[in-house]
Amino acid sequence: MCGCPTNHRISTTYRRHSMATRLLLSERAMEIKRILVAINSPNARDAAFERALALARSSGAELYLLHAAPVDQRFSFRAAERLQRMNDMRLRAEHAAVRVQTVEQHGDAAEIIELHANARDVDLIVMGHEPRPGWRGRRSSIAERVVRRARVPILVVTSDGSDSPFPFEKILVAVDLSPLSNEVLQGAVAVTASEAVQLTVLHTVRGVEAADAFHGVAGWVVPEFRTHVIEDARRALEALVLPVPAAIDTRVQVSIGSATRAILDETADLDVDLVVVGRSRGFKILGSTALRVLRKNDRALLVVPGVDHTRGVEWQRAA
Repeated sequence: MCGCPTNHRISTTYRRHSMATRLLLSERAMEIKRILVAINSPNARDAAFERALALARSSGAELYLLHAAPVDQRFSFRAAERLQRMNDMRLRAEHAAVRVQTVEQHGDAAEIIELHANARDVDLIVMGHEPRPGWRGRRSSIAERVVRRARVPILVVTSDGSDSPFPFEKILVAVDLSPLSNEVLQGAVAVTASEAVQLTVLHTVRGVEAADAFHGVAGWVVPEFRTHVIEDARRALEALVLPVPAAIDTRVQVSIGSATRAILDETADLDVDLVVVGRSRGFKILGSTALRVLRKNDRALLVVPGVDHTRGVEWQRAA
C-alpha cells in the first residue's frame, strides 16, 4: 500500500442536552446590523444582492449597496444603465422594508470595498466570485484580494447564482480549534439564521502519517498515537458545538491530511450549501486554506477573520 499522506475521516453525531448551553451561542453570536453588498453585475440579476437582501430581511440589517466602476473604464461608460439598475435594487430593498444606501465610486474594486467596509463599520461583506480560466486564473480575483484584507466576515457567492437564493440548509464549518474557532462557528450561525438544518464541524489533523507509512516497531506505535490525537480532536469539537441550537442536526468530523482537500471532499460528499472557514495568518506562497478553497469551491463560502479583543489586532489562524 502507498505510504503517501491521504485523508482519513471519522464522523459522529453529537447531541446536546443542556438548555442553558444551547442558548450561549445565540446570545454571543455575531450580530449583523449593516451589510455591504459589492455589486458586480449592475445590468443584470446579481446573486450577491439577492443573498444579501434575504439576509437583511431575516436579520433586520441595513444594506449598503456599493458599485465600483472599473478603473480601466470611463466613469460615464453605460452610466445611465448602471444608475437605473442600482435604483431598481434600492426600490426592491425598500419594498422589502429594508433600510438601504447606494454608492458608486470609480477605481480599484478591492480597494474601494475595503475602504467603504472600514469607513461604514459594516458587519458583513457579501460579494460575487467568478472563476478565472486560463492565464487570467493566475491573477488574484477581486474576491481573493478582499478575502486577504478585509477585517470583517466575507460571504462569497457564485456570480451566476439563482435569482431566488436557496436556503443555506447544509453547512460545513472547518475549524483549527484555535480561539478563532468560536468566532467561525458564531459566524456560521449568524449568516444561516433559521435556515440551517444540518451542521457539520470539521477539523483536520496535520502531521499524523498513515500507519502503513511506517514499518517495524514504529508501525505499532503510530496507530495508537493517531487514535489518541483523533479522540482529543473529537472531544474538543464536541465541546465546541455544545451551544449550537438543538434543532440543528450537528455532527463533528475529524480528518487526517490536507485541510483544503478534506474541505472540498466533504463539500461534495455532503452536498453542502455553505462552507465556512477562518482566515490564515500572514502571506503564503500557495495561499491560505481560505483562498485555496475559494479558488476550487463552487458553493457559497463564508470567510471569518477573528479579532483578538485583548490586543485590538486580528487573529488570522488557518481553519
